[in-house]
Amino acid sequence: MQFLTQALSRPVYDNLGERIGKVSDIIVTPADPLPFVSGLAVEAASGQLIIKWKQIREEVGRFTLVVRRDRAQDYTPTDDDIWLRKDVLDRQIVDVHDYKVVRVNDARFVEIPGKVCLLGVDASTRGLLRELHIEWLADALRKVFRQPIGEKIIAWNDVETFHRQEGPIKLRIPLQKLSQLHPSDIADIIEQMNPMQRAEVIESLDVETAAEVLPEASPEIQAEIIEDLDPEHAADVLEEMDPDEAADILGDLSEESQAALLAEMEPEEAEDVRELLEYEDETAGGLMTTDYMAIPDDMTSEGTIAHLRELKPDAETIYYIYVVTGEEMLVGVISLRDLIISEPTTPIRDSMITRVIHVHPDATVREVAELFQKYNLLAIPVVDFDNKLLGIVTVDDMLEHIPSHAWRGRTRSNELASEKILQHPTRV
Repeated sequence: MQFLTQALSRPVYDNLGERIGKVSDIIVTPADPLPFVSGLAVEAASGQLIIKWKQIREEVGRFTLVVRRDRAQDYTPTDDDIWLRKDVLDRQIVDVHDYKVVRVNDARFVEIPGKVCLLGVDASTRGLLRELHIEWLADALRKVFRQPIGEKIIAWNDVETFHRQEGPIKLRIPLQKLSQLHPSDIADIIEQMNPMQRAEVIESLDVETAAEVLPEASPEIQAEIIEDLDPEHAADVLEEMDPDEAADILGDLSEESQAALLAEMEPEEAEDVRELLEYEDETAGGLMTTDYMAIPDDMTSEGTIAHLRELKPDAETIYYIYVVTGEEMLVGVISLRDLIISEPTTPIRDSMITRVIHVHPDATVREVAELFQKYNLLAIPVVDFDNKLLGIVTVDDMLEHIPSHAWRGRTRSNELASEKILQHPTRV
């Protein structure tokens, strides 16, 4: 037995040659390294029978019991078992190797001593022709186009399966493989799914992973997913995201949806997002995040390092630490390198750079991008006209706005190059 579609509808006989029925499904049990065939579902006159695979012998064009029917052992499927026709055939699956959602046209088996195992699934045109019982057409097409129609066997270990019971599509097995992928790869996969599936996948991920995946998807997909999630869960994901990313998503929703989700969020996180929603999209204010590191100007280098250790900041970047007064006025900036090599008792105000490249919130995306390109910066602070620090625009937020050739041929890291640049005044 090589393929599921070749086995379905085959007649099943007992050892005396009496016909019992025909194959309606094949059941496999998950195991390491591959699931193994454990039961054969048979459509009989008396109803469905499920016979232990060990009681079955495969013959040309049919299956035969090795004992009389009344002595054959029935098989009781477990909750973990997979019914290949019902649960897998014609379903959408996630190929976690090629990051694609594909349709299963067949399943491929492999025989090992004492067992028949599920090797993988076939998502090829040839598999579809086999399922439709017109595989002969593949040879005809090969002659016409002078190119063989091959099989595309996706190893079972590279598959996440879907099944449908009552209600929405669910992932049959935990997202162990999917959650181990890079967030951008998961985003590529969910963009190929329908809205119901997308929401199911995001709900299956832990909140931290979901918060990393959503910003990698297109704006339209982000908004769809958030609206399809339970409001409480959606709020949890938004809280875990950087404020600017959460604001970008909420900005694409209706005012009613915005208000509902902001009400579900923690007050502090919600206020950060509300502030960012006030700015136009294509401006520095619309790009900035309020997630940054700032310290008072009366701290020492030693005190600042201790403060950072205590906070364990998860800000997008702490390559630059901004120095502010008690009124949050930006008075300087210091890099991590300068902070580490300075004398422990040195006041920050004595080692910080006081003339800081900055932008105002109404600066255009083009103007901000030109500063990143010109000065090789990792982040640019955004201040109001009273010099109050409002947020920062990070380099990753600007990558899509800077021509790719601007990043070629750089022999020094952004961090080292920018240390000399920060001291030059720039007004925008």
